[in-house]
Amino acid sequence: MGLFIEQSSFSNLRLYKYSSEDHSVISKYVLKKWWNNFVKIFPLSMAPNVITLLGLVFILVDLAIVFYYDPQLNATSPRWCYFSYAFGLFMYQTFDGCDGCHARRTQQSGPLGELFDHSVDAINTTLSVIVFASVFKLGYGWLLLLAQFASLCNFYTSTWEEYHTNTLYLSSFSGPVEGILIIIALYVFTGVVGPDIWQSSFQLDLEIFGVNKPVEVPLNLLYQVFGLCALYFNIASAMGNVYKKYKRDIADSEKSKSEINQAYKGLVPFFIYYLSVAVYTWSFPTLVTDHGFPLIISIGLTMAFTVGRIILAHLTKTEFPMVQFPMFVPTIQLVLSKILVHVYGMEEQKVLDSVSWLGCGIVMGIHIIFVSEIIYEITTYLDIYALSIKHKKA
Repeated sequence: MGLFIEQSSFSNLRLYKYSSEDHSVISKYVLKKWWNNFVKIFPLSMAPNVITLLGLVFILVDLAIVFYYDPQLNATSPRWCYFSYAFGLFMYQTFDGCDGCHARRTQQSGPLGELFDHSVDAINTTLSVIVFASVFKLGYGWLLLLAQFASLCNFYTSTWEEYHTNTLYLSSFSGPVEGILIIIALYVFTGVVGPDIWQSSFQLDLEIFGVNKPVEVPLNLLYQVFGLCALYFNIASAMGNVYKKYKRDIADSEKSKSEINQAYKGLVPFFIYYLSVAVYTWSFPTLVTDHGFPLIISIGLTMAFTVGRIILAHLTKTEFPMVQFPMFVPTIQLVLSKILVHVYGMEEQKVLDSVSWLGCGIVMGIHIIFVSEIIYEITTYLDIYALSIKHKKA
């Protein structure tokens, strides 16, 4: 028995059957045709998980460009960078769509592939937010945290939904399809006109509401409001799908209501975790601006680990994992920082720097152990390889 998967649940891996519902018009009539043609460039001897990893390489290249030209995420980069970010994100989406197509081509679909795909997507969510922050010149601050919160909340909710419905839903407007395409378009637009456009504002005439003076509205406020509205509708859609699933499958109204309420509790850990992050950053405001990178990476890895646990529970048909140790890290960091600064009188900035990187290192270590164990355990049990095809199907 390992740390993260019980021996008794291994047999459920063989019951795996992928299920999805895609209501996106763009995906159905444009992207899937593109993916089904593009996937032909990959040899049949290549494992689908390799395609998943290659897609992440495009994001890592863009991230390297960001750190070279704009390490503080608040400067103007050469125009070609924004076109590179658009291309990289589009290719990531393409490879993310092609890995499933290739798995069906080679008859290599399986639980490890879904876990691999979701795990890489979870890591990419935070890395792409950093690139996004550079394009819109957010800098290390509250807007960056808000952007990451929205992205991770959407991803967590979608994974929670899949756990309970056993189906991956893509609505008529979803983050992985339309959301990414809109961001790509904004990157291209930024490359054409320059990033300073997002620091401009326009005047809104509200005289009809009794406001005599025009209201100055920052342009970057629009995409923030749009993003939060999209997040709200995605959460509402996910909760609605879970509600309909239990109502459909359980005839007893009282029992179905109990199951629905129990399912909804799975959303609570995410918001409690972010509440602890908010308290930690509110207690030490310079944490966000001066030590933002380890904080952002720590949050991203915590959610990647958490989502990985949920997908693993989905694949092995075990209970929803409500408690994750990395979620306690911000609280531990807060207590430790308070003691070192206010009890022992140590310099605040040195403490925050050390504690931030310590927390980031702990979370990263836990996530590496998790990924290593799960890959080893699943490949051993199913007698497969992670990055090559062991048993070729005729």
